[in-house]
Amino acid sequence: MGQESRRRREARRRSNQRPGADGIAALLDLAVRHAVHAPATAGPHIRVLHDLGAAPPVVDEVVARIGAAWEQGWQPRDLLHASRRHTTAAATRWLSRAILVESHRSGAPHRAPRSWLDQLDVLESSVTPAADELLPSTDHPDQAAWLAALVTLDLLRGLPRVRVVDAVPSQWDRLGRPSTVPETGRIDARQAKALTTVRALLAKAESTDFAAEAEAFTAKAQSLMTRHALDEALITADIEGGVVVRARRILVHHPYPVEKASLLDQVARANRTRAVWDEFASSVTVVGVPTDLDQVEMLFTSTLVQATRAMTHAGQAADSAPVDRSSSFRKSFLVAYAQRIGQRLTVTAEEATASYGSALVPVLARQGEAVTAEFERLFPRVTTTSRRRSYDRRGWDAGTRAADDTVLPSAMLE
Repeated sequence: MGQESRRRREARRRSNQRPGADGIAALLDLAVRHAVHAPATAGPHIRVLHDLGAAPPVVDEVVARIGAAWEQGWQPRDLLHASRRHTTAAATRWLSRAILVESHRSGAPHRAPRSWLDQLDVLESSVTPAADELLPSTDHPDQAAWLAALVTLDLLRGLPRVRVVDAVPSQWDRLGRPSTVPETGRIDARQAKALTTVRALLAKAESTDFAAEAEAFTAKAQSLMTRHALDEALITADIEGGVVVRARRILVHHPYPVEKASLLDQVARANRTRAVWDEFASSVTVVGVPTDLDQVEMLFTSTLVQATRAMTHAGQAADSAPVDRSSSFRKSFLVAYAQRIGQRLTVTAEEATASYGSALVPVLARQGEAVTAEFERLFPRVTTTSRRRSYDRRGWDAGTRAADDTVLPSAMLE
């Protein structure tokens, strides 16, 4: 009887000492700091939160903040990309499940546009089933799950706004279920066939180990893309109404994201679009007409593949030095490659435009004005900065040579 009485008294004492909402919030803040900055010391704080039954409110806060992120311009793939950049692999996997939980709670599968559903489908196929119990209600806390949740919560609490490029969830019901027609607009059979051919050519260019073969595939793909974009511009000009301008976010992966973004910027400039780099999100938002956006995205992928192949080859060549595999060499290589490719793409675009005669001049001028107006509306306070840095001379020269060796299709235009 004595031991049982003591247990009851101890239980009452713990109940009387249970912190209120503010106290639990303070404990959660402390646990988040430990999980982010000293995960090895987070265990005791996790146990306290678990014993206090804080798992459901933590999950609720995460899910609510994910929903808030969508309203601030983020989309599922963007958020996971930022998580890979700023957190851990375990936290990113946990966030993937949390995104699916949020989507089911909010009814996204029945309300979201096709592009959003495609992102959710990728998640569904790559993670374990998303039960609501992201933090299991067991006798002992799941340390790994709690650490991932706390790190994710820290990311979401500090998440900045990004530019909205598509309708946000609060607008879905008002706008109605969007059409499944791709963003490029009026895709007829001829255009669909051209885009399918371009993607197939670029896939072959990316899969081959032979530089000459990759260059041939890329050249043919770019030729088709250029003609497709100019044909679309002429066709659209005959239709009443304003020029359709869109914004698209392109994710830039590590390593060397700034240097890769410079390549994307050069491709964008040469193809009548405007680009803005977001360092936190590690992405570039490109503004232009849909056909040009398609061309920029595909051409960036292709030239980046060629640049990476040439950069790796330069570091493995028989006459290479150890410095040719250094970070400085590779950054210099990519920046030089980007600048030279930009020059060559600009010349190619001018030649392609000239081949269409004077009829295209007012059409492209009208497009340019519309793109500039939309860009300035979306980014009224954008700034241009120049990073002062020294470059590795061997890397710069190798990057320039690689860009000169990249085959561009100006001579292939019919």
